[in-house]
Amino acid sequence: MLLLMAIVNKIILKGSKELISKSRSRGSFPACFLILGVLIIASTANSATYIVSEKSDDYSIQSAINKAMDGDRIIVKSGIYSERINVTKRLILRGVDTGNGLPIVNANGRRDAITLIADGIWLEGFSVINSGSASEDAGIKVLSSKNIVRGNILNNNSYGLFLKNSSYNEIKLNQAWGNDVGIALQSSRNNTLMDNYAASNSFAGIFSGNSKGNTIKNNTAYGNSWVGLLFNNTENGLIEGNTAFANVNAGIWVRNSKFNQITGNNASYNPIFGFILDRSSNNTFSMNTANGNLDGISMDQSNNNTILENNISQNEFGIYLDGSDKNIIYLNNFNLNTINAYSYNSSNQWSSDKEFNYLYRGIISWSSLGSFWHDYQGGDAFDSGIGTSAYVDEFIRDDRPLISMKENYKILK
Repeated sequence: MLLLMAIVNKIILKGSKELISKSRSRGSFPACFLILGVLIIASTANSATYIVSEKSDDYSIQSAINKAMDGDRIIVKSGIYSERINVTKRLILRGVDTGNGLPIVNANGRRDAITLIADGIWLEGFSVINSGSASEDAGIKVLSSKNIVRGNILNNNSYGLFLKNSSYNEIKLNQAWGNDVGIALQSSRNNTLMDNYAASNSFAGIFSGNSKGNTIKNNTAYGNSWVGLLFNNTENGLIEGNTAFANVNAGIWVRNSKFNQITGNNASYNPIFGFILDRSSNNTFSMNTANGNLDGISMDQSNNNTILENNISQNEFGIYLDGSDKNIIYLNNFNLNTINAYSYNSSNQWSSDKEFNYLYRGIISWSSLGSFWHDYQGGDAFDSGIGTSAYVDEFIRDDRPLISMKENYKILK
C-alpha cells in the first residue's frame, strides 16, 4: 500500500518499444509489471520516466526528449552519447553512474552539446565535452529561465556552461575545468551560481558580463590562466564567499561594474592581483581576505566605493590605488604587507565618514574609525583603541588608526 501511494509516475523503459507504444496513451491502464528485474508502475498521473541506455536498440537522448512531454523524466545510464541535445520541454534529465562513470555527452566539436530552450528544466549528472570553438559555443547553453543545472562536469568546451539572456536559474555543484571559460553569464539577471568549481580554464573560471542582480556564492576558482572570477558591466550583484587562488593574473576582477556587494571572498596566492576594482564605482567591498599576492587590493580609476573590514596581509602591496578618488576605507587589517598602502593620483578617505559607538577591551567609546596598520608607532592615550596620532606614510593619512586588529572592536547599535 505504501509503495503504491509513494509511486505516482508511469515508468517507461526506453528501448522497449512495445512498452512505450502501450503506455503512451497515458492513463489507459493501471498495472504493475516486473521486466528484467525493474518494477514498472503505470498510473493515471500525467508523467513518465524514460531510461536511456547506450546499448539499447534506440539510445539517443534526443529521441527520448522528442517522445517525452512536459513533466516527464529521462534517466541516462553510463555511456558515451555523441549527439547534440536540444531540450525544448519542461523535463528532468538525470545522468546516473551505472558503473562506468557519469554519462558523457560529446558534441564532437560541433556547436553546443546541450541547449536548454524551455523553462523549468532540471539537468543533473552529465559529463559534457568537446563543444565547438566558436565564441558562444558551450558544453551546456541555457537560453531560458527557472532551470536547475547541477552536478555536471564540463571539460574541453569553449564555454563550459553559458547562460545567455536567462533569469532565475540555479547553477550549483558543477565542475568546469579545461575550458576557455568555465561558467559564464551574459545579459542575464537574478540567477544563482553556488558551490561550483572552476579550475584550469584558459581564460576565466567564472565570468559575468552585462548582467544584473545575480548571486555568485561559495564558488572556487583555481589555477585559471587569466582570472578566477571576472565581472564586467555587472550591477546589483551579490558576490559572496568565493575562493580564488593561484590564478595567473587575478583572483577576482571587477570591471566597469557598480552597486555590487562583494563580501566574504578569499583571493589569495595569485601571482599579481588578489582583487582588482577597475573603473568600478559604488560597490561595497567588505570582509574579504587577500593574502600572498603582489597587490592584495588594486583599484584603478575606481571611485565612490566603500572598503571595510577586510583582512589584507603578506602582500607586496596591501592596497594599490591609481587614479581612484572618493573611496572610504576603514576597519581593515593591513598586516605584514611590504608596503601597506600605495596611492598615486588618488584622493580618498582613510577613516569612516561617521562616528560609531563601539566596545574596545571593556570600554565603550564614540569615534570615527580607521584601519589597523601593523607598522603604526603611535600610542593610545585614552585607552579607546584609537591611536593618539595619525598614521602617516608617504602615500596616505589615517587620522583614526586602530591600535589593534579590527576583530577587537565591537560596533554597538
